[in-house]
Amino acid sequence: MLYVKILNDLKEKINTGVYDIGCALPTEKQLIKDYAVSRITIRKAVEELVKLNLVEKRRGSGTYVLGKQYSHELRGLAGTSEILEVCNKIVKYRVFQFSLVTDNAIVRKMLGMREDEPLYYIRRVKYVDENPHIVEDSYMPVSLFPDLNIATLEKSKFAYVEREKGMSVQGSRQEFTAVEPDSEIMKMLNMEKNHPVLNLRSISNLLDGRRFDYTEAWFHPNAHKLAIYLHR
Repeated sequence: MLYVKILNDLKEKINTGVYDIGCALPTEKQLIKDYAVSRITIRKAVEELVKLNLVEKRRGSGTYVLGKQYSHELRGLAGTSEILEVCNKIVKYRVFQFSLVTDNAIVRKMLGMREDEPLYYIRRVKYVDENPHIVEDSYMPVSLFPDLNIATLEKSKFAYVEREKGMSVQGSRQEFTAVEPDSEIMKMLNMEKNHPVLNLRSISNLLDGRRFDYTEAWFHPNAHKLAIYLHR
């Protein structure tokens, strides 16, 4: 649809700083001229930006940029909170499930654990400016983190591992695919219609080689983009 192309172009200009936070978008009249489309099409695109909390309309003044989309850039490992700091966003975590697992042989093998070692299973949702952006399922070895609790999981896992446990994180192997979310994921992300979402699977390891986390995450389709920086 035509308005979607305009919406994506405006989002790109906001995310790259062409229209910076706090600045006004071009007037409706100017946007109609720039894109050579109808007033209805422009209004639809701007309304979608409002729904995404990227812009706000100010009566008698214009439409102003509130913030940028969260961009997952593949050029260095960083947690969500670290990335969002530069986007003027507030991230909160809500833990929906926290339990011990003893029968997941596949995850234990991926983490290099013995067959009899217990795992933590964690399902949590990350909210950005009060909106659900990521559903995250994680598995962590109990032997490495015997004091792990819900209060800790309501904050950054990387901060807990590095600052509280004094461990050095070396990196994470990450795989991205597009998937159809199930009804529970859609509900947790407040998705009204089924739409492909970005799915992330990652295994993170410490500097000494020990694997400390396996995570699968589902990203809200209107709230995230994947950016890759490649050195020549």
